[in-house]
Amino acid sequence: MFTPVRKNLLRWGTPDPEGDWIMYGHLIFDEEKLVMIDPPLVPGLLDAVSRIGKLDAVILTTLDHTRGSRYIIMKTGAELYIPDQVTSLSVDPDNVLKQKDIRNFHRYSKEGLFGLKPFRITAKGREGEEVPWLDEFAFLTDRKELIVGDIAIGTPEGDLILSPEWFPHDPPHPPHPPAFRELDRIVKETGAETLLAPHGCNVYGNLGELMLQKAHKK
Repeated sequence: MFTPVRKNLLRWGTPDPEGDWIMYGHLIFDEEKLVMIDPPLVPGLLDAVSRIGKLDAVILTTLDHTRGSRYIIMKTGAELYIPDQVTSLSVDPDNVLKQKDIRNFHRYSKEGLFGLKPFRITAKGREGEEVPWLDEFAFLTDRKELIVGDIAIGTPEGDLILSPEWFPHDPPHPPHPPAFRELDRIVKETGAETLLAPHGCNVYGNLGELMLQKAHKK
């Protein structure tokens, strides 16, 4: 079920029932915590997690990624942490919690969670074009890994593509400079070299190099 990313960090995925992509979640654990980031629900997930330990929390990078969170917190008693989000790709943050019947949660903004440091990502869409707003969060781990929402993914060929270039349901989308600037800002500020993506492939060890390559193509 799980694919190891490294010791104490696992990944798992399942096809999105409404889109041409795979939804991935990440599980981070040590002696002090066991948390899920953007967790898709798959058969046997909670049983597998219980063999590792007691789940402390589910953290969402964006309200577009509610996924299996309601069921998971209901069954495990874990705490749910959602972003202080203004807008999103496909949902109205003012209504999504009501629509999903998610009632018990904590809202985060700048404070760290379970040793993960949050960074807000906001990239405005082009006027008159179908390029969405991005208003989500990325989390930096103590290993300089950046867990992102929908801002970027890795490709099987080892490339890095940013929102909305990677959206598979209506390609092709041209590069969106505000999205690049936001990710570039965070990568430079944090020194992150690994990107953990909720779709597509992760990027291991050369995130900064790939961002430089994209900058030179601009």
